[in-house]
Amino acid sequence: MQVTDATKKAVYRYRWVMFGLLLAAYFFVYFHRVSINAVGTEMIDEIGSGSKEYLSSVYFWVYAAMQIPSGILADRLGPRKATTIFMAIASVGSFLTFAGNDFFTLAVGKAFIAAGLAVIYVPTMKIISVWYGKKDFPQLNGIVIAVGNVGALAGAAPLVMLADAVGWRDVFLLLGMVSVLICVLCLLLIRDHPHDKGLPGIEEIEEAETGIRSEDRSDAKLPVTTGLLAVAGSGRIFWTMGIAYFLVYGTIMVFQGTVAIAYFKNHVYAFAFAAWFITALGASKIVSTLLIGRMISRGIVNSKKKLMAFGTAMYVFVWAVIWLFAGNIDNELFWFAVCALFGFFSGFMTLSFTQVKEWFPVSIAGTAISFMNVLLFLGAAVFTTASGIILHTVYSLENYTALWGLMFAAALVALLMVLISKEKREDDPMISPE
Repeated sequence: MQVTDATKKAVYRYRWVMFGLLLAAYFFVYFHRVSINAVGTEMIDEIGSGSKEYLSSVYFWVYAAMQIPSGILADRLGPRKATTIFMAIASVGSFLTFAGNDFFTLAVGKAFIAAGLAVIYVPTMKIISVWYGKKDFPQLNGIVIAVGNVGALAGAAPLVMLADAVGWRDVFLLLGMVSVLICVLCLLLIRDHPHDKGLPGIEEIEEAETGIRSEDRSDAKLPVTTGLLAVAGSGRIFWTMGIAYFLVYGTIMVFQGTVAIAYFKNHVYAFAFAAWFITALGASKIVSTLLIGRMISRGIVNSKKKLMAFGTAMYVFVWAVIWLFAGNIDNELFWFAVCALFGFFSGFMTLSFTQVKEWFPVSIAGTAISFMNVLLFLGAAVFTTASGIILHTVYSLENYTALWGLMFAAALVALLMVLISKEKREDDPMISPE
């Protein structure tokens, strides 16, 4: 396909339109993910059954189960159809939650929301892989995660304020309407490949500029099972990162997404601004994901592994503080600072996606990332379920301390996984499926 200044500019302009729309969708992925922390108590109190820990775990079990299908859909069905269909499913879940009068209906609504929003991140990564150059991936992935954390930030104290003003039911009614709007826009605007708009692919533009033909084609297709076997068979290239993020993300979602507000506000302390602790956590994670993405893309830091190891070591230290000082320091400023550091250092593990992706061709980029996401959200599902078992409606300091100790141990094992992971060097060959 002919490459001219006009076609290059058209590609560069249009990809930002799609990227902006997908960022808007991803904002609500995180918003829904942490919403139970903010309004779960009110939801359970009103219907009179169930627990917010188990309601939160429903989201993560379904989200984890949907990751391989989301990779299949992104690679085979295409990002446009996948995001359109599943944003519609998420909107159904929001409307069900709005109308629910018992725990079962709320759980089904949460399952629909999770199933729908599970098919947003991988298609977004697929669009980035196809419409942008490889050097752009770390920074753009950082922007995606940062915007997601803006959603998490909005799903903390601002959501509490909104729910206090209009009620949690009307919040979910509004979310359903917004999801429908995003669904329609995805259908109208998302295009799987520049060829779909009669434009040259990014590798064709790079070839025209450099004169070097790329063998990693953005329009290549491979059987899904072939891609899965290639990723699963890559040993410590994939599995160390997958296990590390399984552990880290599970601990993040227990604290940020499920129990921290109640811990600080109702059960151990009586901090009036507890919801703002989680807002600070989300804000600091935004800073770290943007910062590390920019540092890697600009070549300021060359080793993703070393940067992840530093951030994860500090994350372990923060968990040690939460565990060892539980119930012992009755100071809002201290815990506000701890939550901010929690968010900042938890953001470093987002580099694991880039470290894994660099080993595989674009044709299975969605599969590799979705496989990572399986472990990511399986970790969240397992750990939020474990938090429900440990607390078991007895929200005592002893039970919280036991939970925090488990989270510290998990973070420590995650650090070990990062340290033994394998980072791709320039002279290492890409892992190509047979």
